[in-house]
Amino acid sequence: MTAVRRTVAVALALAFVVVAPAVAANKDSGASLLPGAGSKAPVSIEADKLVYFDKEQKAIYTGNVVVIQGDSKMTCSELTIYMDKGATPSAAPAGDAAKNAAGGSSSRVKHLDAGGPVTVISKTQVATGDRAAYDKPQNKVWLFGNVTLSDGGNVTKGDKLTYDLTTGEATIDAGRVKGLFIPNSGGPGGDDKSGASK
Repeated sequence: MTAVRRTVAVALALAFVVVAPAVAANKDSGASLLPGAGSKAPVSIEADKLVYFDKEQKAIYTGNVVVIQGDSKMTCSELTIYMDKGATPSAAPAGDAAKNAAGGSSSRVKHLDAGGPVTVISKTQVATGDRAAYDKPQNKVWLFGNVTLSDGGNVTKGDKLTYDLTTGEATIDAGRVKGLFIPNSGGPGGDDKSGASK
């Protein structure tokens, strides 16, 4: 059971890092947005280039993209943020609109796509894949292609991870799922006391 909880914890870390730009400015939320971060922890996005499309309400960060909030970090080659139409006034300067896309107070992110390789790190947990996505209407996060979730020596591999933010259910499918779970290898505080190895 502990191994399964660790896999879900890695999925949660991935979900929160991908969703963070969408909810970073939500001051009404009392819960932490990312593991190890307070609800008001800032979201930092760095990239080689940012292009903002006002009519499409879309911002594209490319080249060595790094997203950080609290103790969690996501790296990818490209991050595309789609906002709800009307989230940013059309008269707003492109720089302000792009800032809103990164988590400003008037942003309403409806979809995110991260092009890979994508790596998400949260404390001892690491998730990697070829690409990731978040969709607000479905309230789900996906990691696609060569998915690897690890925590210490515990590793789970598959082709697709789906995390439902509404139900809290994580599913790894679309091909054979492989797991290797080593007792007492989950990093600090990760003792395996479930009795699974007895």
